[in-house]
Amino acid sequence: MSLEGELQVVLRLHAGRIAAVDIRSTRPEVATRLLQSRRSDEAQAAVPLLFSVCAHAQTAASRLACAAAAGVAPITAALMQARAAVAEESVREAAWQLLLQQPRWMDETPSSQATAAARAAQDWRFAEAGSDAGADSADSADGDDGTPARAIAQAVFGCSAAAWLQLSTWPAVAGWSAAGGTAAARYLHGLETTALGPARSAETPLLPPPTAGWLAAVAAAAAAETETDFTRHPVWQGRPAETGALARLQGDPLLGSAAPPAPSRLLARHVARLRELALLLEGRLQPGLGALALAPGSGVAWVDTRRGLLVHHVQLDGERVRLYRIVAPTEWNFHPQGALANALQDAPAAGVDAARQHALRLINSLDPCVSCGIEVQDA
Repeated sequence: MSLEGELQVVLRLHAGRIAAVDIRSTRPEVATRLLQSRRSDEAQAAVPLLFSVCAHAQTAASRLACAAAAGVAPITAALMQARAAVAEESVREAAWQLLLQQPRWMDETPSSQATAAARAAQDWRFAEAGSDAGADSADSADGDDGTPARAIAQAVFGCSAAAWLQLSTWPAVAGWSAAGGTAAARYLHGLETTALGPARSAETPLLPPPTAGWLAAVAAAAAAETETDFTRHPVWQGRPAETGALARLQGDPLLGSAAPPAPSRLLARHVARLRELALLLEGRLQPGLGALALAPGSGVAWVDTRRGLLVHHVQLDGERVRLYRIVAPTEWNFHPQGALANALQDAPAAGVDAARQHALRLINSLDPCVSCGIEVQDA
């Protein structure tokens, strides 16, 4: 088992449906085991070495939380730098999945254009709204054909990011996907035409934007000795919740409208991720992040990663970390009674292969930060 651990999803079939879903995580308590008792600066330096996925987001959350615990307010320049690093990381991860992984999910080989664009994503730079830096993010509609933003947009959308954002209705998005001009379009069209119906269970609530009161409550629940399980199975208002692009864009006119019938939120999740990528490439979206000082020596920070909300809570004793807790997006979405479990529970399944394929599509739509194994048991 790797340091990151893994997820294990066990499905039990009965009478043509998924009768039971068991989601287990072997992810170790890295923060508690490896960050507590260190000096604050040592813990911050260790974070990007411990997390290979979302390393910039983890680093930003750690620095912000430790600063808040020390009673130091972040300066504007530091926030801008952290936001830029998170945005660039989100674009790189989006390009990797959309251009290199999704073709393979359809048994396609990534095109040379897609491969080149994925490499170009390494050079894309985020521009703060109103600044002159990182002009690539504002050039996707009218800029030079050689800009990384334009290369990514053309490979993902088949047009500029600005033009794709003009698809403001579900029929318009369906028309784009049906045309099949890119792997991302073909993959979405495949989800639209799947014959598998939705589960009978209710959808998991979408996590709202964090507030000061909610962050303080999360920190208290994560820190309580009798509630350490919160970091593995977080809840909002006593219930599991879904985090990610769909939750962040739930007020978007397109995402807020009724999506066409599809198994659970498959379509909506993928479209939300596409819209966030287009907005980032256009310089019209700034990743959310922030910090909150709690009691003396205690601070909490949050960062909106591509996968969802990441929270770090730190308590200091002088310069040393007395307590360190991390609540990651994967723990929200892969809660044993959360978004994945609800989407699979009682869903129709013609057999083992159909159940496995459906589970894999849902897992990919939630994009865990660790590997995920699927076992299907046919009663």
